[in-house]
Amino acid sequence: MTKSEALELLSEKIEAMTALQMAGSLINWDAATLGVPKKSLPARSASMGWLEGEHFRYFISADTLEAIETLEACETELSEHEQLMVRELGLEYRKLKAVPEEEVEAFGALVAEAQPVWETAREKRDFEMIQPYYEKILIYQRKLCDWYGYENHPYNALLNDYERGANVEMLDGFFTQLRKSIVPLLKKIIEKNNQPAEIKGNFSVEKQKELTAWLVKMVGYDLSRGKIGEVEHPFCTTITRNDVRITTKYHEDNVLSSIYSIIHECGHAIYEQNMAAELDKYYLGDCASMGIHESQSRLYENMIGRSRPFAAQILPELRKSFDFFADWNEDMLYRAINVAKPSLIRIEADELTYALHVMVRYELEKALISGEIEVADLPKLWADKYEELIGVRPSNLAEGVLQDVHWSAGLFGYFPTYAVGTAYGVQLLNTMKKTVDIDKAILNNDLSPITAWLTENVHKHGKMLTPAEILEKATGEPFNAKYYVEYLAEKFTDLYL
Repeated sequence: MTKSEALELLSEKIEAMTALQMAGSLINWDAATLGVPKKSLPARSASMGWLEGEHFRYFISADTLEAIETLEACETELSEHEQLMVRELGLEYRKLKAVPEEEVEAFGALVAEAQPVWETAREKRDFEMIQPYYEKILIYQRKLCDWYGYENHPYNALLNDYERGANVEMLDGFFTQLRKSIVPLLKKIIEKNNQPAEIKGNFSVEKQKELTAWLVKMVGYDLSRGKIGEVEHPFCTTITRNDVRITTKYHEDNVLSSIYSIIHECGHAIYEQNMAAELDKYYLGDCASMGIHESQSRLYENMIGRSRPFAAQILPELRKSFDFFADWNEDMLYRAINVAKPSLIRIEADELTYALHVMVRYELEKALISGEIEVADLPKLWADKYEELIGVRPSNLAEGVLQDVHWSAGLFGYFPTYAVGTAYGVQLLNTMKKTVDIDKAILNNDLSPITAWLTENVHKHGKMLTPAEILEKATGEPFNAKYYVEYLAEKFTDLYL
């Protein structure tokens, strides 16, 4: 095979695999947002399994490897984009080739079937409904570690799927540092008993949707290349770079929930929308890692959306829509959107305790994968860990072990990226503020200077750079959790102590 033949073959493969991914993403979007008929589940699951299998079969065929090896042999003759394309495809090929084809297809069908079962189990607070699915998914995840190969701990094989370069040693050190700083700070705040006024009332969903329109415009999400849906568990999905969709869930008694899920998902979507267009054909138009993705969503949600300037900007909009806020001032709102107290639901957790919610999941996943615990142990261990780390215990399974969709979707190794990504975001912000007047941008209702900095230093690179390379190139140093610890300590000490 010649160099030109190899490049042409890989270009055709990328085009076909992209089409298969688009089909799967559209099926998932449809199922999550449109209330599809329950009896469609078997056919839908089979179709998703076939798409996963077809993607796998098409990619791991012998001609793919021949093309990769041909181009690896003449690497110096390739452009930078071509070299990185070959690197990415080579890594993915050699990893997936180790996984039996029939296992891939069966797993795709399994998780497609498991997710609606999880929804019902969560609603009925019945762990036994989902337990058999979790057990089958765990068996696959454990085998996946062996198929991929790993050093020191099997969980490392799964972590690297979502956060390239991450491992148990790194994460144990990171979470230990957070445990030492956040847990005692939270205890001091609880003892001080200086909590802000609560935002609890009856907030019209229609008015919340009007506020959503203001939010997405203010934050900078391009709706001409996107769409907003309603779901049980908010997410962002990319069909193409010009079709990036977000979701939220509206609660009549909690207007903050939809506000911050929208800002969070907008952060994800803006990242996807601002990747360099030329990366798509090289299989590089994707995030560097889920941690880098989370750095963007958490930066927008917390470091912008829970700042004093943002409170000043959104308060007039809240007053227009809801009488509840008629007598509120900016300081009251700033304190209310920065609650710090023990809670049970991760996606509703405050900025201070959020990483502790992630730590619970990290420790349980790590133990599940190593075989230290089994699926049947999860409900009690979950409750015990919440009591130990956050000081609260679930009263039912919906606010306990059944609250997340991730395990029913087979996303083992994903949870740590939420906390690591938040720390990435603070480190990026620390550098950005040296050249960008962040408060001024927010007060001007124009986040374009912030987005421009992030696009230049993060978004545009896609998978051209690894997470470590993005951080070092943008901030001038490797990942350093001290910025996250200092940020939390300074902000919440000022607010509460």
